[in-house]
Amino acid sequence: MAYDYSSESQRLELPNPYRLDNLFQFAISAFLLLCALLALLIARANLDGMSRKFVVPLAIGVVLIAYSFRCAAVGMQRLRFFFGRGLPQGLAPELPNGVVGTSKDIDRVKDDLRRGALSFPEPSGAINGLLYHRIPRLILAPQPIQALAQAQFRNALVIALTLLSLLVAWIGFSRPQTAQWVGLFYFGFSASLLLRPLRTDGRTQLGETGVIALVVAALLGPVLVSLVADRLPALPWLTLHWQALWLLLFALVSVTLFFQALVRQLADASPTHTSCEVSRLAMNTHPAQIIGEFDRVMQEKWADKIPNRRYTRIDPEVDSSTPTGSFQGEMFEETQPMPAHALQSLSLGTALADARCRWLVYLNSFGSLLLAAAAVALLLFIRRFEDADVDLSAGQFITFAFVAFSVGRFCFEASSQLWGRFDFVSEIIWLELSGQYTTAHNRLGNDFTSTVRSESHGIHIDAMTMRVWTARIESVVFGKTARRHVIAMHGQSEVTSGLSAHLASFARERSMFVAPTNADDMHKLGAVQSAPATAAQLARLQDQIIASAPGATAANDVGAVVESDRFCAACGAIRQPAARFCGACGTKFKT
Repeated sequence: MAYDYSSESQRLELPNPYRLDNLFQFAISAFLLLCALLALLIARANLDGMSRKFVVPLAIGVVLIAYSFRCAAVGMQRLRFFFGRGLPQGLAPELPNGVVGTSKDIDRVKDDLRRGALSFPEPSGAINGLLYHRIPRLILAPQPIQALAQAQFRNALVIALTLLSLLVAWIGFSRPQTAQWVGLFYFGFSASLLLRPLRTDGRTQLGETGVIALVVAALLGPVLVSLVADRLPALPWLTLHWQALWLLLFALVSVTLFFQALVRQLADASPTHTSCEVSRLAMNTHPAQIIGEFDRVMQEKWADKIPNRRYTRIDPEVDSSTPTGSFQGEMFEETQPMPAHALQSLSLGTALADARCRWLVYLNSFGSLLLAAAAVALLLFIRRFEDADVDLSAGQFITFAFVAFSVGRFCFEASSQLWGRFDFVSEIIWLELSGQYTTAHNRLGNDFTSTVRSESHGIHIDAMTMRVWTARIESVVFGKTARRHVIAMHGQSEVTSGLSAHLASFARERSMFVAPTNADDMHKLGAVQSAPATAAQLARLQDQIIASAPGATAANDVGAVVESDRFCAACGAIRQPAARFCGACGTKFKT
């Protein structure tokens, strides 16, 4: 699927990352729908009033249809996958065109540029210490990967210890009544404390204290239950230790598959560096002109005519009413993130050949098997009602279906978080200006002999510091609207040097004097300076200049229209008061 841009570039056409996940969703939806139809057919065959042979198959059929539609809806929502305008998300809140400001989020990226290294939160705790010791490169992974890895490592640890506790307690099942209540304890314990941490939204991560509490409960709970089992009623129809065993085994396998898929998302560490050019400039113009030129240059760097993302703009402020002062200016932009490499549409064969996708296929396959087993268990539960003699032991099928559905749903929800991975590359450019200014009044031309004079209120800047930072960054996003994380940064010395040299040359070429730039104005002023002129010619010349360039006030100041005896007839120089001879050529005045 392509970006929602008016672009002809093939780089923006991205395949649907959820193609295989959708296939699994539709396959299990079809199987559940088939099981639901069988349940409804059994209910119709037993339609003899509101008996259990009718109500139970009907209720199970409705549940299977609802979950079947849910799986199909998830797949249909992701049949069309677009990255529209403004996606993927920026590194920080973006500034609209013409708005001045910055944000704290982009300040962290600036700190990484200054240090020339990416910063990651340091893990804490004994369990995380063990995890990062076994997988050292996990510290360089995006934050979502690290959070999921930490949570699933804790889950796997708790499940493994609980499973070991169940096996040890099972050996001590000396009496059936004790086994019944211990099995009930383990099933309830596993369902309430182990399935909940399987959620991957980051809200159920367990710390060291929680892990210790769960382990102590798993070890001491059966002992306490066995002490009071004789005082509890007998439950010969309730044997949940097998369901607890299946629950722990399925949970451990699913967490292991998910953790393996997480580890395959890690990339090899690459060197991180940035490039910076520092220049010292002296200029006679407002420093905001450099910001304007930077904006024009950045428009030339638009990727496929897509505007850059602007995160910071601070215009330098100069107060012309004060003789001196200081200023600071800043611009930070990022080019449109583009796909890091050409992506191919995933098939089952290509996914199994790719190390990053292979374990996701295993996770989806395991989840599909569990959901299918849950549906079959419900059908077997229905068949028990077809018999004349029905006992409460048929509830084992319900508990097994609950176990399989819970873990199977986790497999699909967990894999969907990793299927939606996209890698992008972009370029970030950061301009910093700082220095001091001095205001002055500048005049060009002789008051007595010059035919053209220029006046301006200028700004002089000496030893201004200009820093230009550039880097090529690699970022990753999990999900279309999820936050984007930088995983690599590479300096671009040639780009930095070229941009710094261009801005420095632009600053030095700025003029501090006001002068006409129209071609006709320049021709007329040249004629004034090269040929003698009479007073009448000068008067007409002044009228022409004013008519052709009314804004060039400093350039058309050639004197007022006066009588002819105020100018030399030979060279056109202004006659000084009470002078009898021309000071320029020596010609004698007539009067």
